[in-house]
Amino acid sequence: MSQKNVKILHEDLPILKLGSIYEAKLVKVSPLLKQSSPVKEQKSVPYKNLRNYLRQYCETTTIHGIRYIGERGRLFLERLAWTTTWIFLCAYCLTLIHKAYVKWERSPVIVTFATQETSISRIPFPAVTVCPDVKFDVEVFNFTRTLRKMVLGRKLTQQEKIHLPFASLICKDAMELGNFTANLNRTLENVASHLLEMLPEFDPLSTTTLKWMGRMLDYNDELILIPTPDGMCFTFNMLPFYQILRIKPDGDWHNYSTDLTKRTLSWSLEQGYSPGDDEHEYPRRTFVPGVNGGLTIRGIFTNDSHIDALCMESLQGFKIALHLPCEFPNMEKHFRLPLNQALLVAIKPSLITVSRELWNYPPSVRKCYFANEKYLASFLVYTQQNCLDECLANYTYSICGCTPFYFALVNESVPVCGPGRDHCVKESKLNYLKIEGNSESKEQQCECLPSCTSLSYDVETSQSEWRWKKAFDAMNISRNKMCYSAHFSTLYVYYKELLFLSCQRNELYGLLEFFSNMGGLLGLFIGFSVTSAVEILYFCTFRIMSNIKLYGIKSWSGTQDSAKTK
Repeated sequence: MSQKNVKILHEDLPILKLGSIYEAKLVKVSPLLKQSSPVKEQKSVPYKNLRNYLRQYCETTTIHGIRYIGERGRLFLERLAWTTTWIFLCAYCLTLIHKAYVKWERSPVIVTFATQETSISRIPFPAVTVCPDVKFDVEVFNFTRTLRKMVLGRKLTQQEKIHLPFASLICKDAMELGNFTANLNRTLENVASHLLEMLPEFDPLSTTTLKWMGRMLDYNDELILIPTPDGMCFTFNMLPFYQILRIKPDGDWHNYSTDLTKRTLSWSLEQGYSPGDDEHEYPRRTFVPGVNGGLTIRGIFTNDSHIDALCMESLQGFKIALHLPCEFPNMEKHFRLPLNQALLVAIKPSLITVSRELWNYPPSVRKCYFANEKYLASFLVYTQQNCLDECLANYTYSICGCTPFYFALVNESVPVCGPGRDHCVKESKLNYLKIEGNSESKEQQCECLPSCTSLSYDVETSQSEWRWKKAFDAMNISRNKMCYSAHFSTLYVYYKELLFLSCQRNELYGLLEFFSNMGGLLGLFIGFSVTSAVEILYFCTFRIMSNIKLYGIKSWSGTQDSAKTK
């Protein structure tokens, strides 16, 4: 070996000695390191797995903005800014979704116009109720003369004493002004018989004619006598009582037209008419608009000597009401036919149906009842008006212990209120309408919602003077003494148009519309979609299970860092 090489070896010896000493120190310290390493490993490995796994999700997710939060090598302020922005957008998006949900829950139904027009032949002609303001035949009972006797303190005849309580049911205002109802507090019986006994004859001169679609009809076979708050009235095209009420009225309240009982009902509010265009079906329907396709009652007679100055607020003529054939008339919605006038009534029907999408909705949501959803104890057919009539009759009975005479058909077993209880009847009606009209009231019991298929009639009226005397002379109609003190009126009721635009209850927000709205908001603000939800589910379940199977439980994140740590 050369001297140069020997010198190098000698120079390296100290280094080897120092290295051996350092290795010895490491050997002495190594037991302490071996004792502390498992603790550090237990603390660091789960944290690293979670951090690495979240970073993987941020880098691969389709949700907007998340990747910048988990991107490697970014400043803390950048991450904080993106985190704050993403949380704000999520909160605002959820607020809008909540508003959409509330709207879907509270008002899912909207009434819109139908896409096609409806023919008048698919709906019944309205029932036409005519109420004369003349209520008493003076030869039977003179209300004005009787009231004057009471004011002057004169003695009434036996006949006047019998008829006065029943007449006071109609002439309420005049009786209340004189405070004559205090002694008429008792309940009454046989009201219909007494009112009919006092009612003047409808056509004593045989001058009244009834035409339907241009054909003459016998009004004795076509008109029904029914009780109303304005006394006994005449109704055309109304169903017989036994087809409206569950219990057929008998005794005092019976159907006064025997011919109507032979007619078969071929119409229902929801199903309409049975197949076929039979113009003789009942209730009647027309196929032609205009005067020639409707109802004409010509020459309705009023005797001037029967006109009462004190009853019915001194108004003279006739009250006319249009209503469904399966309902009793609501005389609060009437228009007037004056004496010696011709009144033309053009009808514009209003029909509302319901779409199939709403069949599965509860009535409280769709805001209407189908025919088989609401049971009425008195009526066979459910309509909102029938429901209100029944509930008002029951409510009045619970408060006053009796019902008004015009509700006697609804429940014959309940006593009829006398004139002295008219104040109680009026107060109970006002209270009932307040309760029923307040949807949030806890006292509300009936919940008389409209029928899902509802039909109403809007009218346009026009009138002109009718010089009937010249018309009678031209037609060579002989005029007896009664004609010189008579008044005649004529009524025309017809459809204005052949077709009309109906309405339909539809879904405003269905399940599809709500999810579309929600998906649009989520996509607009954060880019969230169904695929994003699947990604979250995948990262929370299947991907973790696969990583555990591939890398073990300690490397469940599946990254290289965690594998090295293991």
